[in-house]
Amino acid sequence: MKDKSTHNKIFKGTINALFQRAAPFLDIRDNDVHVQISYEFAGRLLKCYPGADQEIVLPAIILHDIGWKTIPEEELFNSFGPKMKDNTNQRRHETEGAKMADDILSSLGFPRNKIDQITSIINGHDTRLEALSLNDQLVKDADKLWRFTPTGVDIDHKRFGIKRDEYVAYLDTVIEQWMFTPEAKEMAQEALNQVKEDVKGK
Repeated sequence: MKDKSTHNKIFKGTINALFQRAAPFLDIRDNDVHVQISYEFAGRLLKCYPGADQEIVLPAIILHDIGWKTIPEEELFNSFGPKMKDNTNQRRHETEGAKMADDILSSLGFPRNKIDQITSIINGHDTRLEALSLNDQLVKDADKLWRFTPTGVDIDHKRFGIKRDEYVAYLDTVIEQWMFTPEAKEMAQEALNQVKEDVKGK
């Protein structure tokens, strides 16, 4: 049986492999930036919840948006955000992403029970309002937390065609609605406060 340090080293290598395998599918919609920031938030949330499983949460956050690659580029910006016109593609990116994730995880030798949990989280991370588990809560929270960061605000207010101050005011109203864990609510408010400070400093 492998000791814990050896297991962690192997898992770290697997995470690096997942990022490499996901990269070709994250070169649209600023998903490469989004996933990296969300991954960092997922790590912070995992430290608050030792009962959660990093071997489910971290792969899920890396792979959760790879399904957007299957959506025609001209349809992308009508498929998400506050001005979304049709949620068909939003749902499609979840179902297709879950299939793609299954293939990637299987090729890397992930245990089937973990693959099933990861793909279940991916298949509903945006459209499913309730969380399946603590792991799902952390993925959902990490996914949305990036929106409150200076980088997320800069990207989103421009692509949604909303004035920065109006978008920041909107984000202030959705923290309680969007976040599951109290720690994520605190992180969202802290990140948004930084955005407000940055604006004051300009």
